[in-house]
Amino acid sequence: MVATLRTLIVGYSLALMVGCAGLVEQEPSSPGWQQHSAQLSALQHWTANGKLALRTTDSSESASITWQQDNQHTQLQLSGPLGIGATTIDSDGETLQIRQGDELSTLDISTPDAIVLNTGWDLPLHALIYWLKGLPAPDRDIQQIEVSPQTALLQTLQQDDWQVLFQKYGDFQGYILPTRLQIQRGTTRLKLVISRWQVSDK
Repeated sequence: MVATLRTLIVGYSLALMVGCAGLVEQEPSSPGWQQHSAQLSALQHWTANGKLALRTTDSSESASITWQQDNQHTQLQLSGPLGIGATTIDSDGETLQIRQGDELSTLDISTPDAIVLNTGWDLPLHALIYWLKGLPAPDRDIQQIEVSPQTALLQTLQQDDWQVLFQKYGDFQGYILPTRLQIQRGTTRLKLVISRWQVSDK
């Protein structure tokens, strides 16, 4: 069980840049969406606390998560069920360090090939940095996008064949941010429930 959860955590954390070509759509041009997306794009320092559930054909796991983002630096703190020790993951987009108990691993994740060879997983951490805030990733083609005309909030998004459903939002320090979302491609499904956001303008 420990090895299984460790594999899922590593896989969840490593895959940064995979994708398939698809039909390309443009972001909505409504003033409400433009204002909202500009506010969130400027938000570069934040912490999200919650839970994640990851399901594939072969397994189903869950963990508590604290995600801290400071510009391009990402730190994830995860703790799983059954008393499994906490795991801390640090990434600058080029390298990734995973600490679990006394074990420390450092991986070069600067290329998609390196990520696939190390993990075999394709959950896109780099895109998740934007999806978590309710934005499309800026460096990936948009295959489908739907923004609510009433709230100017992102409802559904498809990028790199990943389908992202934004199911619930909350108001945190003047920022409207997702609190429940589901991400799926093929047989891989990730559910995220965010109980608290902390934002900083530094």
